[in-house]
Amino acid sequence: MTAKEQLQQLVAEMGEEQASRALGLLRPLVQDKPDNRQAPRLPEFVGSGDSGRSDLSERVDELLAEGFGR
Repeated sequence: MTAKEQLQQLVAEMGEEQASRALGLLRPLVQDKPDNRQAPRLPEFVGSGDSGRSDLSERVDELLAEGFGR
């Protein structure tokens, strides 16, 4: 009998309260699967040069003095 089959058998034998407690314990294990993870949040500076202007490299000193988008 596989582990998954054993789990299914145990769940079938549980009462509602036990199933609820087991669900609370098992849910984090399923949510940690790589295909269920959300993409990591990007740092704030990503996209800071996407202003639509083409002269950013020419204005670098001015932009840095202004706080670089802050």
